[in-house]
Amino acid sequence: MARPTVRRGPAIRVHDAQFDRLPLFLEVVHLGSIRLAADRLHVSPSAISRQIAKLEREFGEPLFDRRANGVQLTEAGTLAAEHFASILGQIDLIRGEMSDLRKLKSGSVSIATVDGVTDPYLSEQILAFRKRFPAVEFRMRIRGRERVLEALEKRICQVGFVYDHFSHPMMEIVGQWRQPLLALVPPSHPFADGRAVKLPDIADCDCVLPDDSYGIHHLVNRAFRKFGGKPKAIMVADQLHFLIRHAIRSNAIVYVPLQAALREVEAGELVPLNLSCGDFEHRFIYAIVRRDQRRSPACDAFIAMLTSSFSKHEKADATMLKRLRAAQA
Repeated sequence: MARPTVRRGPAIRVHDAQFDRLPLFLEVVHLGSIRLAADRLHVSPSAISRQIAKLEREFGEPLFDRRANGVQLTEAGTLAAEHFASILGQIDLIRGEMSDLRKLKSGSVSIATVDGVTDPYLSEQILAFRKRFPAVEFRMRIRGRERVLEALEKRICQVGFVYDHFSHPMMEIVGQWRQPLLALVPPSHPFADGRAVKLPDIADCDCVLPDDSYGIHHLVNRAFRKFGGKPKAIMVADQLHFLIRHAIRSNAIVYVPLQAALREVEAGELVPLNLSCGDFEHRFIYAIVRRDQRRSPACDAFIAMLTSSFSKHEKADATMLKRLRAAQA
């Protein structure tokens, strides 16, 4: 069976100038007159006529029948007018959605984080952000450090929060918050009286540790190895809140930054040991992103809000620790 012959017009190249002609064409359609369209748009009738003639050449068909009292669409012109109106409508829709994103009338933020800053800090910050931008949605994954990095590597999440130093070629640090690693104990612990101690002094004390997916696990073990010691871990788990509550119940040491146990410290359930350990001092919570990942406007706004508050919270932490240690003296 013979294949039908397909009549092909000239190849159409879409470019900026062509898009600029569409509003002119549709204004002529709307008013039925090149002269009236020219008056409305404040251009010369000859300029509009030239643009329409270029469209007709590019599409290979006349779009208007020119008459003494105006113009009338041809069959090809009617088809073109429907499609041109649809194209410009879609462009307006895209512009509106982008404007909404800029104004944060919509959008989403996906977070991967270690659980040392989830409650109350991140929870409170998300609540404050959504009071300003209630249409923004959040999704959070709470993991150990390695899985936080993995979530960013695979573009599952847009921003991550990790504790302790790391080096990763794909990641960029966008904010940091000094968070020394603390040795916290219940007030009934033998070393809770404020005396100055070093790690060898407490090597025989029971402690609880996060598992090896956490940077804290490796940091504590490195510090103990320096004097040939090993932490006496009676519990290893992959959830900091459980470890904190277990330390309180078992009168054990828990090694965490202040923000991980802020509620318990404020309630007097845990107090910091007066521990001198250089390895624990200059530690940070890092806000990180993948270098080449395009983030939503909502995510960038959330990161900016969060990181701008880091220094304020860092000062508040230092003030609290100073007050607690003064009370132990």
